[in-house]
Amino acid sequence: MQLLIIVLLISFVVFLFGLHILAKEDLIFVRKNVTIEALFNVAFYTAGIGLLSARIIYISLHPSLGFFNPLVFFLFPYFPGLSLVGGIAGGIVFVLLYKRKKYPSFRIFDFFSMALLGALPFGFFGHQLLSGMRDLFSGVFLPIIFFLTLLFFVKILIPLNLRGEIRDGSLGYLFLVVFSFTTLLASFVRSTTGTQVFLQIDNVLLILLFITSSVLLFLQERETTFFRKDK
Repeated sequence: MQLLIIVLLISFVVFLFGLHILAKEDLIFVRKNVTIEALFNVAFYTAGIGLLSARIIYISLHPSLGFFNPLVFFLFPYFPGLSLVGGIAGGIVFVLLYKRKKYPSFRIFDFFSMALLGALPFGFFGHQLLSGMRDLFSGVFLPIIFFLTLLFFVKILIPLNLRGEIRDGSLGYLFLVVFSFTTLLASFVRSTTGTQVFLQIDNVLLILLFITSSVLLFLQERETTFFRKDK
């Protein structure tokens, strides 16, 4: 499991590279005086919070007295594991609450989500390589789905956002919808228990994430549509 650190580091480097490519010439960041260096600082903070929340959520779902030992708690490569949905949820909450210098939190949320879409394929593929590629859906099809979703965001949705037809934050909510749905689908595909897969605690969290993000996306875009018609 020590090799998991390498997979996480590669994924994080891809995330930073994608964030740099996507945000380096964004006009809103330029007007708000949000530099790439500042975004990277937020990214490192978010990664730390996300890793911590991923560990806490995993321990909450898989309680054991051994985790009360600080070494066991923090040395997750030797004493796995991590909750992906917990890490993403914790990171998102941090980004949306981060108010330093009046940063455009929802726009940062959008761009972090797109950068994460570029990093997730490496994470899923690398994790499955370490596991012997026992789950082809998670190791092959999920990376393809996330990559195609990223292309759709970049080619279709970002121009709509720049024209004001999609509000800041909607891309992030849409990412959560896609992530939670496809991850649930992966759990269902590899499950041998049928509908009982939806009773597993991890999948219950994904269902809650899917419902919450879908409702927030609907409410936000409905408000945008209302104001557009009003004008």
